[in-house]
Amino acid sequence: MTSRPGDGPAPARPVRPRWLQPPTWRGEAPTEPLPVRASLRRTPYRNPRVRRTQEERVAMDLALNVGEVLLRCGASAAQTHTSVVAVSLAAGLERIDVDITLQSLLMQVQTADGEVATRLRVVGPPRWDFGRLAAVHALVDDLVSGEVTVAQAVERMQEIHRAPRTWSSWVVALATGLLAAGVAVVLGAGVLAAVLCIGSAILVDRLVGTLSGLRIPDFYASAAGGFVATAIAYGAYALGYVAFWSITPADFAAMVAGGIIALLPARSIASAMEDVVTGYPVTGTSRIFSVLFHTLGLIIGVGSALPFSVWVATRAGQSVAPPAVERLASTTVGLPVALAGAAAIGIFGAITMQSRRRYVLPAGGLTVVGVLVTRLLTSDVGVGRVTAVGLTAIIIGFLARVVALRMGAPALVLAVPGSFGLLPGLAIFVGLYRLLVTAGGDLSGSLTIQVGAQELISAVGVLIAIATGNTLGDLLASPLDHRASMRRTEAPDGAGERG
Repeated sequence: MTSRPGDGPAPARPVRPRWLQPPTWRGEAPTEPLPVRASLRRTPYRNPRVRRTQEERVAMDLALNVGEVLLRCGASAAQTHTSVVAVSLAAGLERIDVDITLQSLLMQVQTADGEVATRLRVVGPPRWDFGRLAAVHALVDDLVSGEVTVAQAVERMQEIHRAPRTWSSWVVALATGLLAAGVAVVLGAGVLAAVLCIGSAILVDRLVGTLSGLRIPDFYASAAGGFVATAIAYGAYALGYVAFWSITPADFAAMVAGGIIALLPARSIASAMEDVVTGYPVTGTSRIFSVLFHTLGLIIGVGSALPFSVWVATRAGQSVAPPAVERLASTTVGLPVALAGAAAIGIFGAITMQSRRRYVLPAGGLTVVGVLVTRLLTSDVGVGRVTAVGLTAIIIGFLARVVALRMGAPALVLAVPGSFGLLPGLAIFVGLYRLLVTAGGDLSGSLTIQVGAQELISAVGVLIAIATGNTLGDLLASPLDHRASMRRTEAPDGAGERG
């Protein structure tokens, strides 16, 4: 039966789901650029409240200031990008393009009058400051929640720039020494070795700080720090043959590892891997090349200190060869001692990162959880080290986001010191050491190149596991950001805009 014009429109057919529709030869719609608002999904800044502003360039400068501080304080490229986009959207800048490298921020905005404004901000060398990073995070969160205006955010940003760092340089140096002692204790060092490790790490920290203040490149500062740390450890080990104390080979290796703990580029490599995983290969590659030169300087320092120390000992009538470091492949101390050392590593590691006081104890607790889970997986379950570290990193990343956001800080503030207990730089040190010293004590190094290379490959695997695990744990915890979702709702078509 056919319908006539007076019968009204024919009822619409129900639309079948896509998976029930018959196949067709017609191609799909062209891929459109991802809306800039969609880049805030699964971030704490999603659903921003929009405030229209007539000062587009003021909003651009604010967004670039936020990105510059985040990059300098140790944030990843992904976190920096989402923060810049969140500030821009909250200020009413919809058509924006942001490009981030390790040393620059480029931002382009189409203004309301149709003009295109471009800003370029050069970023200085990074300097870990998690306290300032948390302050910037709180500012961005308040801005996208509609609690502050753009003008108020600009004033707060100036206050953040002028605010002093949380801890003085000498407190950070002492924390570095105690962090090194915690690492030595976890690795099985004795009391004397742990005490000597404190002095060695403080001396290395002050030396590297002085050289950096003199504008000496990091390559030479790392070489000097590795030389001093290795020479002190070897001197204590050699004097154990004639003095009243006794330094075992395990103590020697733990002292060297603790002395250079602040020089190991574990966090930088993890940041590089995180940038590559989250879609920022240019920034990640830049970090990797920077880390390679930093590590090369450390290799030169350690490699120069060993033959020099042997030569000095030989001239003094002592023939003491550097010991092997096989025992550093895994920690064998009891669980209570390991957990106590882990708490010290997390607490003092957070201080070295200039975290605020309220985040220090949670960082220590998260480090204890990480060490406990790793112990259970490797000892009781029998999982390999890389797999155990990856699974533990997922738990750390998950808990760090859940706890940190409720304390008004990004997950990075707790995830980084919480991962210190996994000893990401230990495998790097073992690989470097075995590249330089044979198992029998000769300094030719030719017999251990293959073993050392295998250790370095294993170290890269551990660092990749930490970076990818923390990122995955952070993503898995994103649905629990109830506070971020409840504080703000998206206001389409200008509804809810404030003047």
